[in-house]
Amino acid sequence: MNKTNLTRMDLNLLVILDTIFSERNLTMAGKKLFMTQSAVSHALSKLRQHFDDRLFIRRGNIMEPTPLCKTIHRNISPCLKAIIQSLADRGEFEPASSKRTFCLGLSDYLCRLLLPGILLILEQEAPDISIRILQTTYEQRTEMLQNGKLDIFVGCTRDYGAGVLKEKLFEDREVCVVRDGHPIKGRVMEEEEMADSEFVALSLSESGLGFLEDYLYRKGVQRKIKVVLQQETVIPSLVEHSDLVGSVAQRLAEIYADKKRLRIVRMPLENTVFDVFQHWHTLNDNDPAQRWMRTVIRKVAETLPPLGI
Repeated sequence: MNKTNLTRMDLNLLVILDTIFSERNLTMAGKKLFMTQSAVSHALSKLRQHFDDRLFIRRGNIMEPTPLCKTIHRNISPCLKAIIQSLADRGEFEPASSKRTFCLGLSDYLCRLLLPGILLILEQEAPDISIRILQTTYEQRTEMLQNGKLDIFVGCTRDYGAGVLKEKLFEDREVCVVRDGHPIKGRVMEEEEMADSEFVALSLSESGLGFLEDYLYRKGVQRKIKVVLQQETVIPSLVEHSDLVGSVAQRLAEIYADKKRLRIVRMPLENTVFDVFQHWHTLNDNDPAQRWMRTVIRKVAETLPPLGI
């Protein structure tokens, strides 16, 4: 690797490296940068010469980063984002004039609960700010916060490491939804009914296990999972015309029970309440823009009604 000298290195090359890393494709990176593919390839050659490393290895149409490239990107990506945002805000953050884009990690369930209120506040206080919603697995979140791909994510907390901070927003509860006329008649299913039923379940983990499966595993309870998906708002439509039992958050179940021919049924378990947090990286703890966005999210969460019994 050549000894770094900022007066000799074109820092725009780092922007190109960051874009190739994100897109994993030279043509797509060129479109995003308004450059030809040959120009991007030429820039990559300069980067390879500077770092004395291939940086990206082509596998079909995908550019896979080398270990050194991953290390470089992990260190420079948050800095590049901070520089770009600072230039856009002219060194200061004023919601009313800012043109920032915030990347928020929200599931479809949380979009249903929180996004309308967030957009209302933006319309009133920050009309030029944009929101980009990403749905991530548990395993992706820490890295995406660290490298600046996510500003904030909202969801159940796990051990995301010392660099991830959190704030509790509200509580919810895992319940089930069934169609009207379902063989399960009571407000609380029996243990035998739970054992005999086929479930539609949510998982945002690469392991396929979600909050409820972790909880049931600790309790020594097993159930038959017919369908596992990442879109919780799809579950009511799957159970509406079948004998499947859908596992959903109570706040979401109440919305669909009002609009569809569905009933809410409790599981024969002592407690399925879970906490929902907003999470952010310690690197952004004192960033004025992110502090403002966290306040917006908190205000919207505070408007949610108390969790019903």
